[in-house]
Amino acid sequence: MLKIISIIVSLLAALIGPAEADIVSDNHAYANQTPYGDPASTSIKAPPPGYQLVFLENVGRHGSRSQTTNDGEQRAYAVWKSASGKGQLTTAGKQFDDDLKAFQKAESAIGYGKLSALGKAQWAGIGRRTAANYHDFLTQAATTGDDIAFRTTSVTRTKQSAAALLRALDTAVPGLDLKPASVDDRMRITDGSTSAGRAGIASVLRRSDVRTAARHVLRRLYTAKFVDSLSDPVGKALDIYGLYAIAPSMRTETPVTFSRYVPVADAHLLGFAKDAQNFYRYGPGVKGQTGSYRQAQPVLDDFFAQLDKRLKGGHTAAVFRLAHGETTMPFAALSKMPGSTKQATTGTPYSYGNNPWRGYVAGRMAGNIEWAAYRNSTGAVLVTVRYNEQPVKLHSSCAQSTVAPYFYRVSALKKCMS
Repeated sequence: MLKIISIIVSLLAALIGPAEADIVSDNHAYANQTPYGDPASTSIKAPPPGYQLVFLENVGRHGSRSQTTNDGEQRAYAVWKSASGKGQLTTAGKQFDDDLKAFQKAESAIGYGKLSALGKAQWAGIGRRTAANYHDFLTQAATTGDDIAFRTTSVTRTKQSAAALLRALDTAVPGLDLKPASVDDRMRITDGSTSAGRAGIASVLRRSDVRTAARHVLRRLYTAKFVDSLSDPVGKALDIYGLYAIAPSMRTETPVTFSRYVPVADAHLLGFAKDAQNFYRYGPGVKGQTGSYRQAQPVLDDFFAQLDKRLKGGHTAAVFRLAHGETTMPFAALSKMPGSTKQATTGTPYSYGNNPWRGYVAGRMAGNIEWAAYRNSTGAVLVTVRYNEQPVKLHSSCAQSTVAPYFYRVSALKKCMS
């Protein structure tokens, strides 16, 4: 079974392509909680002859963190406590409360929803590679005194991410005019699912393979009799899966992984259930509907506004936006990132077999989308895009420049993303 899953994962990686190359894999099925990688370097596309970098901007999810609240942990503990009181724990289940308490202690030490050491290192790594890839441009900005701007939401973990990125850039390119981060809560995006999307989620949660995986996870902790008595076993298993999925983000703070309760085969199915929820709430969603991703429009509008301002002579050379997975997922769909354009139909719900969208690409910890704008001596401008630090081609509705592949006219981007 695991061999088959490994083959499937390899095929999916090939399908999704460069959006996740060299950064991370989905081997352990952490879905959108997958930690970002830390490669020594990443690549950029060289511009056509005569074009010089004039502006750089991005939007990214904050780095790895603890759970945002202890709600899921409290629900999982309540189920465990009930089973314990009835003498319905398995041998492994008797260890769950100790693991949970140890994990919560580590979370409390850094604060719920705050960056772990890994989360800070992720954005420091992105800063280091950004400085390496665009060193001449940033050095020139330091010489001319152009601004480097940072935007965050009002949530602390985005501010921590911006601080880690800022420090890395400052270390790599001394003299940059790094402006204090400003708060832009337009980047805080709420659930955009429609009634059809919610029906799609419900259909996925009812799938027999998802229910079977949920039962397998619960049976690691509890007797069959107790599991049979539970209402909403999928929801209760997802609370345990949530701990499993977030644990890699806390690996510096605690050795607890919860992997003893969530076998990888079951993690892939529960991770699929989480992906389905995010697909309909923040991803491409239902065919003919835009509610799941249209809420990212203010972020896209700001991308164009800041680019236009720079091209008109503005003194801000780069804008770095630190936000949330609920920002990067809809922004990826709205801006035509590979793997984020195919919608589900009402009759055929989202699945791994019929759709390339994956949370570990579109919503992972520290995931990011970058635009780099180049201009030549005649004023012509070309934009190239990187997705999780990898150059990508956008959906075919975005016409590539005839000058060079991977490069787009600003007018073409505005047209295809409208």
